[in-house]
Amino acid sequence: MDDDDIPLVSVTEVLAPDAIVTSCEYARERHKNILMWRNLWTILLFAFGTAVIVFAVLAVALFIREEWLGGAIMALGTLAQGAAIKWVVDRRVDAVQEEEIAYQDVAAKCQDTASADQLRASRSLIGSIR
Repeated sequence: MDDDDIPLVSVTEVLAPDAIVTSCEYARERHKNILMWRNLWTILLFAFGTAVIVFAVLAVALFIREEWLGGAIMALGTLAQGAAIKWVVDRRVDAVQEEEIAYQDVAAKCQDTASADQLRASRSLIGSIR
């Protein structure tokens, strides 16, 4: 509700029984959502990779300063993050495969991939990382 006690969205706008979603629109929306998840997995992968590098450098620095306990803890943290990175890479590979399937679904249902191609180009994070 706003200041006039008028709802911002009407019930008919929310329920919209006469609004029909075509299979093409559904395929495009599905492709957009899956592409977003692929990008999120990529960002998480870069974040984990950066953390592993930082932990490894800190572990080496601690070993050089002969702080064995701190260096050992950092080294164990690096190993644990390596296992987490494997899991994230597996999820990203799944997301890439799902995105390709969704793209093929757009091509089959819409007979035109121009919008999907444009979406892929606009959502590209770093060059053409697939």
